Amino acid sequence: MWGAVTFRTPYEALATYPDRSMPLVTFYDGADSRIELSVASVANAVAKAGSLLRDGLGLEPGAVVSVDLPRHWQLPVWVMAALSVGATVGRDLQGPVDVRILGPEGLAAITAGGDPEADEVLGCACDSFGLPVPGGVPTGVIDIGLEVRGYPDSFSPESTSVALIVTGGIARPWTDDPGAHAPERGARLWVDEATPDAVLLRAVGTQPLLVAGSVVIGLGLAPDQAERIQTAELVTDRRFGSG
Repeated sequence: MWGAVTFRTPYEALATYPDRSMPLVTFYDGADSRIELSVASVANAVAKAGSLLRDGLGLEPGAVVSVDLPRHWQLPVWVMAALSVGATVGRDLQGPVDVRILGPEGLAAITAGGDPEADEVLGCACDSFGLPVPGGVPTGVIDIGLEVRGYPDSFSPESTSVALIVTGGIARPWTDDPGAHAPERGARLWVDEATPDAVLLRAVGTQPLLVAGSVVIGLGLAPDQAERIQTAELVTDRRFGSG
């Protein structure tokens, strides 16, 4: 909620940004690899992902989705998408879940005989440009890079449902007000390897939306590189990472 403006899903929050061309997710994988997604680009990606979850997989409000992706620009997209279909969303959730979204390490574990403990499993290459998994995915896994492109760029979210996000083992409404600890409106948040897993999904997928802000994800950076990038990207809030 921003003042008098109320929204129930991340997709609806994206629609209320005053400038849809502004950067929402900026991703550094090393100092020389930079990907920037505008609010409009993220909204399109969330629409496609949400449509795959709801219309492609038949996911219903209240379903449980474990987004087990590394710190990558695809992480906030899938968190926002799952919340926008009314799911309860967590990270590395134990026991059977309705959908588990895995990155390269999770896919390797399945290939080695691991059990994902999910009705549906989606695999993500975590490629900079969203390409399919090199060499294909294990049997029974849906390759996000192949499937998501065919879904529409617009979406009608499940706005009547209460989407929940799991932090520290507790599921709460994703719009929970952090109170005095909230970033300032328009904050540009920094996330890196130091970001605790227990707060990661909020840090990248929901916290920026609550303040009409944005997020910069930095990986594989030396301290001096991280400092230069934070300055260049006009980072204003480092509470979720180092620096």
